[in-house]
Amino acid sequence: MLYKRVYEALREAITQGTYAVGEKLPSEAELSKQFEVSPITVKRALELLRSDGMIMRRPRIGTVVTSATPTTATVRVTAEPARDSTLIGCVLTSFDDTFGNKIIEGILAATGADTHVIIKRSGGDLADEDACIRALVDAGVDGLILLPSSSEYIPPAALELVAKKFPVVILDRIFDGIPVSAVCSDNAAGGRAATEHLLELGHQTIGFVSSTSHVSSSDDRRSGYIHAHAMNHLPLENRAELRTIGSTVPGSSETAEDDIARLVEFVEQHPDITGYVAAEYNIALMLREACDRLGLDVPADVSIVCFDHPDAFFDTRMFRYTHIRQEQHELGAKAIESVRRQIGAAHAIEKVVLPTELVVGASSAAPRA
Repeated sequence: MLYKRVYEALREAITQGTYAVGEKLPSEAELSKQFEVSPITVKRALELLRSDGMIMRRPRIGTVVTSATPTTATVRVTAEPARDSTLIGCVLTSFDDTFGNKIIEGILAATGADTHVIIKRSGGDLADEDACIRALVDAGVDGLILLPSSSEYIPPAALELVAKKFPVVILDRIFDGIPVSAVCSDNAAGGRAATEHLLELGHQTIGFVSSTSHVSSSDDRRSGYIHAHAMNHLPLENRAELRTIGSTVPGSSETAEDDIARLVEFVEQHPDITGYVAAEYNIALMLREACDRLGLDVPADVSIVCFDHPDAFFDTRMFRYTHIRQEQHELGAKAIESVRRQIGAAHAIEKVVLPTELVVGASSAAPRA
């Protein structure tokens, strides 16, 4: 534990007289630089020294040594046993078999016996997201993995941690201009691959359907969709896009039936669209239901390519969509690796982008002649 290492080094320095009683310790910023750890790690070490009765924090003066020997060590050890393992907090918007469960598996598989993880679910509520982060910091986590509900808004608690160089890794999102580590998939390449698959099958007009949530992953998928049209010198019609699906957004009051009705109307109004890129698996499910209500068969009349797909290994009768597969297990493992590197070196900021893969299923085929 980093804070314990700092605590023990300072405690030994005080005991041996390097810092005499009545003398000031270096500032938190100086100690952070000296030990190459975050200011929060230094604060935790100083708090242990204070609970030992060896230092006192004095306003406008600083941290002063008050005793060369611990005066309350026995009480402190009884109340708070020393922790030799690493504690990492994880806040996810939501998780299920389509997206999230495999990430958690990857996180847990990468932790090992010396690392513990506390997982919290925000449900897409911004206030709850902020509260979850603060609760984890209060619990004494050494690092944080965060899958935020938005790419336009970073929780104040997370921003405060980033400013203090606390180990933070953003999962599946990109915040431009903020010096924070991130682990995500190459969603733009995935969107391009999904669109090009439909073009290669012979579809001339391809639609794009996504939720109302403006997150970087969905925006990147749309960018890939647009890029595929540009690379193939095809005109892109904005009318071929429907980006108002609400029921898949965590915390939304929209129902699946509301969205199916929107999709029925959209598909009916655009009979020339024979192939769709759905930004999420659940959107693909609703899109297929809309086609079924209109008497359209998937893939004979309409082809669908989506992102992510539940494994369902034992459900041999399950309708399997052509989809873009993310390395979710690896996303979780890489997030743990990244936060550990930051715990070891406070300035180890990095962006990790993992490749995606097109998996052909039963939902795509050449259009009718």
